[in-house]
Amino acid sequence: MLVLLLGLQLSGCVTYSNNQLADPRPWPLEQPAEKKSAYLKLQTEYLFNGNPGKGGFNVPHLEELLIREYKDSQAFDQVTTNRQAADVYVKVTVRNHEKGSLPLAFLSGFSLTVIPGTYDNELTMETRFLDAEGNDLGQIVKRETTTTWVQLLLIFALPFSESTDPTLSRLVRSTLEEAARRKLI
Repeated sequence: MLVLLLGLQLSGCVTYSNNQLADPRPWPLEQPAEKKSAYLKLQTEYLFNGNPGKGGFNVPHLEELLIREYKDSQAFDQVTTNRQAADVYVKVTVRNHEKGSLPLAFLSGFSLTVIPGTYDNELTMETRFLDAEGNDLGQIVKRETTTTWVQLLLIFALPFSESTDPTLSRLVRSTLEEAARRKLI
């Protein structure tokens, strides 16, 4: 029993981004002549191997991250998720499509993570911009994939943080950069 507990406590994991998106340049965005207000509506979806699953995002935290990144872009003077009139309406759908092998996960767990387990998370941010009258201005879809390895020998990776915040921030910034380039905001 002691070996089992130590094996579970001593396993480590490491997550890395596949860096499909380049960091946006310039950041913050160039100052617009007139800053606008934005209303953000957020939806989230979690899939495991293509099937809807339980879990997913901490929605209040994700809303805070979106608001912070939109304000940091300096393209907006006011950003809110509270329903109200705005110059730009932004509908954001964030999907986490996790892909992994259940037999490999079982084998990894059965071996106390001596045999490594791995899974990928494809994060997709689909953003639709609408003007004050509700007319569709355009849509931008950005994707980034992270890979996580779990193994006993990755103990050096502890303490481990599974935060997707840096990846989500890069998705938001890349979206806003393209929106500014396409004159959607």
